[in-house]
Amino acid sequence: MIVNLKKNFLIIGLLTFIGVMLGLYINTYFVHKEIMHMTNTCFENKGVPTVSKGFLSISWSLTCK
Repeated sequence: MIVNLKKNFLIIGLLTFIGVMLGLYINTYFVHKEIMHMTNTCFENKGVPTVSKGFLSISWSLTCK
């Protein structure tokens, strides 16, 4: 019974970890696509983009001058 409980806990923990990592990867992919689109739009409007990131690359900021 205890071994079965530990095994279930390990499986749930691993699935949670995989889910979090997959979510972070998907988020990073879409943020990258959005930044590239905004940067290209800035260049098309004869501007100079400045991209800065926050702590752990969670928040991004783009300005076009």
